[in-house]
Amino acid sequence: MKNLLDILMQYAEENLVVRLQRETAGMTRLAQQKADALTGRLSALSPDAEKWLEELKVEWAELNDSHEKALLLSGISIGLELGRL
Repeated sequence: MKNLLDILMQYAEENLVVRLQRETAGMTRLAQQKADALTGRLSALSPDAEKWLEELKVEWAELNDSHEKALLLSGISIGLELGRL
């Protein structure tokens, strides 16, 4: 059985995130293009550099996931507090 956080995150992803990301779509696309270009340049340096870059991507993804969960929980907490007023 999913816990409440999983259900809320799924709801946010399916109903809110896409709509909110439209506002920053251009900046996101440009940042992704730059990141892809830099990734290619770094990967070309050496086999070790490519391996380390992949490890770095995994760690950044983990950090991003943790940050997104914290933001979601903060939003929920704010909503609950406002509801109590």
